[in-house]
This record gives sequence, C-alpha cells and structure tokens, in this order.
Amino acid sequence: MMKKGFDIVVIGSGVIGHSIAYRLKQTDPNLRLAILGDPVNSLQASRAAAGMLAPFCECKVADAFFEFCRESLNKFPEFLENLIAVSQVPVYFSNTGSLMPASSFSDTWEERKEFFKAEDIPHEIWDEKIIKEKAPYLAKECGEVIWVGEGQVNNRQLHDSLMAASKNLGIQIIEGNVTGFVRRESSVSAAITNSGEIEGDQFVLASGSWSAQLAKELGVDLPLKPIKGQMCRLKLEDHILDYTIHGMMTYIAPWKEGNGFVVGSTMEDRGFDSAIEEKVIDSLIERAGDILPCLKEASLIESWTGLRPAAKDLMPIMGRSGKYKNLYYSSGHYRNGILQTPNQADYMVSLIKGDREGEIPEFSPSRYNI
Repeated sequence: MMKKGFDIVVIGSGVIGHSIAYRLKQTDPNLRLAILGDPVNSLQASRAAAGMLAPFCECKVADAFFEFCRESLNKFPEFLENLIAVSQVPVYFSNTGSLMPASSFSDTWEERKEFFKAEDIPHEIWDEKIIKEKAPYLAKECGEVIWVGEGQVNNRQLHDSLMAASKNLGIQIIEGNVTGFVRRESSVSAAITNSGEIEGDQFVLASGSWSAQLAKELGVDLPLKPIKGQMCRLKLEDHILDYTIHGMMTYIAPWKEGNGFVVGSTMEDRGFDSAIEEKVIDSLIERAGDILPCLKEASLIESWTGLRPAAKDLMPIMGRSGKYKNLYYSSGHYRNGILQTPNQADYMVSLIKGDREGEIPEFSPSRYNI
C-alpha cells in the first residue's frame, strides 16, 4: 500500500530550501520530497541579493561562522558543476576575487591586513601601479587596495538552476503559500496551504524572513526579523571591472555577460516594508561612484528591495527543533545566504539523515530554546 504524503517537506522555495531538497534527493533518490512556497517572490533574498561570495571581506573574527563560510566558498566550484549538469541551466560564477579600497576602511585598514595574514587568507596589496594595470577605472582617491581571493555568482541564475534541478530530479514543487500546520503532540503532521494539506514525515522550515511568521503558527517564537536592503543595477560594459568591490556600506558587483553592475545596499530595520526610494538609490550610486566614477554616468536598469532574514545574534539558525521531533530549521542566513548555500545544504542533510552526531553550537536552535 502506497504511503500518503511525503518523506520530507521543505517549506521555503529560495536557494536555501531548494539546495536542501536537491542534496537530499542526490543522497537518496527514492526520497519523496516536496518544496512549498512562492518561487519568484522578488522580496526574498534569493532573488534580491548581489551574489557575492565574500567570507573574508565580511568576517572580522575567525569564529565558527567564518570557518563555515570559508568551507562553503571552497565548495562552490564543484557544487555548481554538479548542479548545472543536473539542471542544464547555466550559472555565472567568478573567482577573480574582491577589492577593498583603503579609502573605505581608513579606521581598520591595518587590522584588516593583519587578519588576512593571520588567517592565511589569499590576498595581495595593490599599489597605484598595480591598480592602474588591473583596475584602471577605480578612483585615485581609493588609495591602496587589498585584493582578496573570493568569488561571485549570479544569484538569480543560481536560483533558476536549483529550481530546474529540483524539477528534473522529481521533487514535487507546490507553489502554494503555507498558512498553518496540523500538529499531533510533539510532531508536525501536515502543512496547510492554498492547495490543501501537505502531509510529511519530516519538515524543514527554510522560509527566510518569513520563517518567524510561520514559526508562530507552530507556537514557536523564532527570534528572527527582516532587514531591508535597497539596491540597483546599472548598465556598464563588462570590461570596466573584473572584481567585486567592498566599500564601507557600499558594494559593487559585476554580473558580467552584459547584465551590468549591481550596487548596494542599505540596512534598514523596517519590517516587511518593500518601498523603493529614489533618493536612497541616488545615494547608493553616489557612494559607489566615489569608488568607480563611471557609475555616476551609467544608465539605471532596475532598482529593488530585498529582505534579509536576521536572527537576534546575526548567526544562522540551523538544526533540529527542540519542540517538534520531526521539524528542522534552516534560516537566519542574513547577509550570507548565497555564500552559505552549498555548506548549509550538506550540513542540514547530514543532520536530517542522522549522519552527524551534534550540531554546531553557535547555529543550533537550542541556543534559543526552540
């Protein structure tokens, strides 16, 4: 007799949710898997991010988070190679590195150098001569520049590729929104959607900034909120810059392949506000133009808002629920969800399949007693 429902139901259709389902299916092709959610919600971080893979420019302390992100960066080339083979959807990826101009880090410049050196991070110090050769369009006011061995991916293409891979592997994709749950004692038995009840043996809550709202339906206070980011994309020829630029509260990410340059981003604690403000976008372009002057004259292709899921301590929440024996969380990836995608997928699969004995304490839901 055929069992009703699914073995595992993943709630969340962004790169986090799809990557978990993708890895699970690769591990066990016989698993009956479903992914629930709106796959093209423009506010979700999967579509709104710039795709920077920057564990070194983003981190200042060599803690568990730093090591997790570093591992994930190292996994990206093989992860993408396998993903594209399954999905047949190409994903732009670059490992040419990032640039950090001294003008943006005047107060911490020497500290950054020491950190990169102490942690054996691939980097180079570029003087004016090297900058003129390798990044001639940078403003002279940038001063000295640190090149850092990081990467970048077109996150929209990554999301598209993961969705195609899920479909090709036979994962059931249900585009209904989850509105509630059916619970039996210490277990979740079904997710309630616009399409009806979706039953499962195990559930993974991976809904980004909406995870806290869904957790409330389970009687769980998930300490997570959306942090709004406004950003834009400008038309600029590919040859202008090969590297991602990290400035103070400013980044510039070349998407290449004629897709222009992404400029961002704000950090706003304004709930689910989705408004795009022209004066804010102008300010972003102005700051980015101080680093790469030709951006000030570039045509605006689009501007948008995204919502980053931020936990109270700004660490991801990944692991088994303390309240429900068949529920897992993977959310709160904040500014580094795209970067963490391969490693968090492997990590979550190892927990769900029982191949890992313990959780990383800094990421565990148990730190919040949830």
